[in-house]
Amino acid sequence: MKFKSYYWAIIVAAVIAVLAITLPMIVFRDSGETSNPHSSEDLNNMQNEPADYTPQIEAYQELLKANPNDALAMAGLGQLYLGIGRYADSADMYTKAVAANPKEPMFYVGLGEAEYALGMVDVALRDLQKGLEVDPNNQALLVDIGGVYAQTGKLQEAKQIWQKAYDIDPKSNLGHAAKQYIAELESSQTGQGTQTHP
Repeated sequence: MKFKSYYWAIIVAAVIAVLAITLPMIVFRDSGETSNPHSSEDLNNMQNEPADYTPQIEAYQELLKANPNDALAMAGLGQLYLGIGRYADSADMYTKAVAANPKEPMFYVGLGEAEYALGMVDVALRDLQKGLEVDPNNQALLVDIGGVYAQTGKLQEAKQIWQKAYDIDPKSNLGHAAKQYIAELESSQTGQGTQTHP
Protein backbone atom coordinates (compact mmCIF):
# COMPACT_ATOMS: atom_id res chain seq x y z
CA MET A 1 0.00 0.00 0.00
CA LYS A 2 2.91 2.39 0.66
CA PHE A 3 4.07 1.89 -2.91
CA LYS A 4 0.66 2.89 -4.27
CA SER A 5 0.57 6.03 -2.08
CA TYR A 6 4.03 7.05 -3.22
CA TYR A 7 3.13 6.21 -6.79
CA TRP A 8 -0.04 8.30 -6.57
CA ALA A 9 1.90 11.28 -5.20
CA ILE A 10 4.21 11.17 -8.23
CA ILE A 11 1.27 11.17 -10.64
CA VAL A 12 -0.44 14.09 -8.88
CA ALA A 13 2.81 16.07 -8.86
CA ALA A 14 3.29 15.38 -12.57
CA VAL A 15 -0.26 16.49 -13.39
CA ILE A 16 0.17 19.71 -11.42
CA ALA A 17 3.51 20.38 -13.10
CA VAL A 18 2.02 19.86 -16.55
CA LEU A 19 -0.90 22.13 -15.67
CA ALA A 20 1.38 24.83 -14.35
CA ILE A 21 3.54 24.70 -17.47
CA THR A 22 1.05 24.09 -20.26
CA LEU A 23 -2.20 25.73 -19.22
CA PRO A 24 -0.90 29.31 -19.35
CA MET A 25 0.41 28.59 -22.85
CA ILE A 26 -2.91 27.06 -23.94
CA VAL A 27 -5.15 29.68 -22.39
CA PHE A 28 -3.29 32.80 -23.36
CA ARG A 29 -1.24 31.77 -26.38
CA ASP A 30 -3.18 34.18 -28.62
CA SER A 31 -3.07 37.12 -26.21
CA GLY A 32 0.31 38.33 -27.46
CA GLU A 33 1.63 38.57 -23.92
CA THR A 34 5.03 37.11 -23.21
CA SER A 35 5.80 36.37 -19.62
CA ASN A 36 8.35 33.62 -20.23
CA PRO A 37 11.66 34.34 -18.48
CA HIS A 38 13.60 32.41 -21.13
CA SER A 39 14.95 33.99 -24.29
CA SER A 40 13.96 32.51 -27.62
CA GLU A 41 17.50 31.11 -27.87
CA ASP A 42 17.07 29.36 -24.51
CA LEU A 43 13.76 27.89 -25.66
CA ASN A 44 15.29 26.67 -28.93
CA ASN A 45 18.13 25.00 -27.05
CA MET A 46 15.66 23.30 -24.68
CA GLN A 47 13.55 22.08 -27.60
CA ASN A 48 16.59 20.76 -29.44
CA GLU A 49 17.59 18.61 -26.47
CA PRO A 50 14.77 16.06 -26.23
CA ALA A 51 14.64 14.11 -23.03
CA ASP A 52 14.67 10.35 -23.29
CA TYR A 53 11.72 8.95 -21.40
CA THR A 54 12.18 5.43 -22.72
CA PRO A 55 13.15 3.98 -19.31
CA GLN A 56 10.07 5.46 -17.62
CA ILE A 57 7.79 4.33 -20.44
CA GLU A 58 9.23 0.82 -20.28
CA ALA A 59 8.81 0.76 -16.49
CA TYR A 60 5.11 1.63 -16.79
CA GLN A 61 4.68 -0.92 -19.57
CA GLU A 62 6.24 -3.58 -17.32
CA LEU A 63 3.85 -2.64 -14.52
CA LEU A 64 0.96 -3.03 -16.95
CA LYS A 65 2.24 -6.41 -18.13
CA ALA A 66 2.29 -7.55 -14.51
CA ASN A 67 -1.14 -6.05 -13.79
CA PRO A 68 -3.14 -5.01 -16.88
CA ASN A 69 -5.80 -3.39 -14.66
CA ASP A 70 -3.39 -1.07 -12.81
CA ALA A 71 -5.14 2.28 -13.30
CA LEU A 72 -2.27 4.17 -11.69
CA ALA A 73 0.22 2.71 -14.15
CA MET A 74 -2.13 3.58 -17.02
CA ALA A 75 -2.41 7.16 -15.76
CA GLY A 76 1.34 7.42 -15.21
CA LEU A 77 2.02 6.27 -18.75
CA GLY A 78 -0.69 8.59 -20.02
CA GLN A 79 0.96 11.50 -18.21
CA LEU A 80 4.34 10.67 -19.74
CA TYR A 81 2.80 10.47 -23.20
CA LEU A 82 1.05 13.79 -22.64
CA GLY A 83 4.31 15.43 -21.61
CA ILE A 84 6.15 14.28 -24.73
CA GLY A 85 3.38 15.12 -27.17
CA ARG A 86 2.04 11.63 -27.84
CA TYR A 87 -1.51 12.86 -27.30
CA ALA A 88 -3.37 9.96 -28.94
CA ASP A 89 -1.43 7.45 -26.81
CA SER A 90 -2.06 9.60 -23.75
CA ALA A 91 -5.81 9.76 -24.42
CA ASP A 92 -5.83 5.98 -24.89
CA MET A 93 -4.08 5.36 -21.57
CA TYR A 94 -6.30 7.81 -19.69
CA THR A 95 -9.43 6.31 -21.27
CA LYS A 96 -8.33 2.92 -19.94
CA ALA A 97 -7.53 4.42 -16.52
CA VAL A 98 -10.98 6.01 -16.32
CA ALA A 99 -12.59 2.70 -17.30
CA ALA A 100 -10.59 0.90 -14.61
CA ASN A 101 -11.33 3.51 -11.94
CA PRO A 102 -14.07 5.98 -12.91
CA LYS A 103 -14.11 7.47 -9.40
CA GLU A 104 -10.66 9.11 -9.72
CA PRO A 105 -11.10 12.74 -10.88
CA MET A 106 -7.44 13.27 -11.81
CA PHE A 107 -7.76 10.66 -14.56
CA TYR A 108 -10.37 12.91 -16.18
CA VAL A 109 -7.93 15.82 -15.98
CA GLY A 110 -5.32 13.93 -18.00
CA LEU A 111 -7.91 12.59 -20.43
CA GLY A 112 -9.35 16.05 -21.03
CA GLU A 113 -5.92 17.58 -21.56
CA ALA A 114 -4.94 14.89 -24.08
CA GLU A 115 -8.23 15.25 -25.95
CA TYR A 116 -7.89 19.03 -25.99
CA ALA A 117 -4.36 18.72 -27.39
CA LEU A 118 -5.79 16.51 -30.15
CA GLY A 119 -8.25 19.28 -31.05
CA MET A 120 -11.22 17.37 -29.64
CA VAL A 121 -12.48 20.36 -27.69
CA ASP A 122 -16.09 19.25 -27.18
CA VAL A 123 -15.03 15.75 -26.14
CA ALA A 124 -12.41 17.19 -23.75
CA LEU A 125 -14.99 19.48 -22.16
CA ARG A 126 -17.44 16.58 -21.79
CA ASP A 127 -14.85 14.37 -20.08
CA LEU A 128 -13.62 17.17 -17.81
CA GLN A 129 -17.23 17.77 -16.75
CA LYS A 130 -17.63 14.03 -16.07
CA GLY A 131 -14.72 14.41 -13.67
CA LEU A 132 -16.58 17.24 -11.93
CA GLU A 133 -19.48 14.86 -11.39
CA VAL A 134 -17.05 12.72 -9.40
CA ASP A 135 -15.51 15.66 -7.51
CA PRO A 136 -17.28 19.02 -7.94
CA ASN A 137 -14.52 20.80 -5.99
CA ASN A 138 -11.52 19.54 -7.93
CA GLN A 139 -9.43 22.61 -8.70
CA ALA A 140 -7.48 21.00 -11.55
CA LEU A 141 -10.70 20.12 -13.37
CA LEU A 142 -12.12 23.59 -12.80
CA VAL A 143 -8.97 25.32 -14.03
CA ASP A 144 -8.88 23.14 -17.16
CA ILE A 145 -12.57 23.70 -17.90
CA GLY A 146 -12.00 27.44 -17.54
CA GLY A 147 -9.15 27.17 -20.04
CA VAL A 148 -11.37 25.39 -22.55
CA TYR A 149 -14.08 28.01 -22.09
CA ALA A 150 -11.56 30.83 -22.57
CA GLN A 151 -10.19 29.28 -25.76
CA THR A 152 -13.68 28.81 -27.19
CA GLY A 153 -14.69 32.42 -26.52
CA LYS A 154 -16.90 31.71 -23.48
CA LEU A 155 -15.09 34.27 -21.39
CA GLN A 156 -17.78 34.85 -18.77
CA GLU A 157 -18.06 31.10 -18.14
CA ALA A 158 -14.26 30.87 -17.91
CA LYS A 159 -14.16 33.65 -15.34
CA GLN A 160 -16.94 32.08 -13.26
CA ILE A 161 -15.36 28.64 -13.16
CA TRP A 162 -11.90 30.03 -12.39
CA GLN A 163 -13.46 32.03 -9.56
CA LYS A 164 -14.95 28.81 -8.20
CA ALA A 165 -11.52 27.13 -8.44
CA TYR A 166 -9.95 30.07 -6.60
CA ASP A 167 -12.63 30.10 -3.88
CA ILE A 168 -12.06 26.40 -3.08
CA ASP A 169 -8.46 27.00 -1.95
CA PRO A 170 -6.97 30.44 -2.66
CA LYS A 171 -3.62 29.43 -1.15
CA SER A 172 -2.98 26.42 -3.39
CA ASN A 173 -0.96 26.62 -6.60
CA LEU A 174 -4.10 26.03 -8.61
CA GLY A 175 -5.90 28.73 -6.63
CA HIS A 176 -3.10 31.17 -7.47
CA ALA A 177 -3.24 30.09 -11.12
CA ALA A 178 -7.00 30.63 -11.25
CA LYS A 179 -6.61 34.11 -9.79
CA GLN A 180 -3.92 34.93 -12.36
CA TYR A 181 -6.09 33.69 -15.23
CA ILE A 182 -9.00 35.83 -14.02
CA ALA A 183 -6.72 38.88 -13.83
CA GLU A 184 -5.30 38.24 -17.30
CA LEU A 185 -8.78 37.70 -18.70
CA GLU A 186 -10.03 40.93 -17.16
CA SER A 187 -6.96 42.76 -18.43
CA SER A 188 -7.45 41.47 -21.97
CA GLN A 189 -11.16 42.37 -21.87
CA THR A 190 -10.36 45.88 -20.71
CA GLY A 191 -7.89 46.29 -23.55
CA GLN A 192 -10.40 44.94 -26.04
CA GLY A 193 -13.13 47.18 -24.72
CA THR A 194 -11.42 50.25 -26.16
CA GLN A 195 -10.99 48.73 -29.61
CA THR A 196 -13.58 49.15 -32.29
CA HIS A 197 -14.95 46.05 -33.96
CA PRO A 198 -16.26 45.95 -37.53
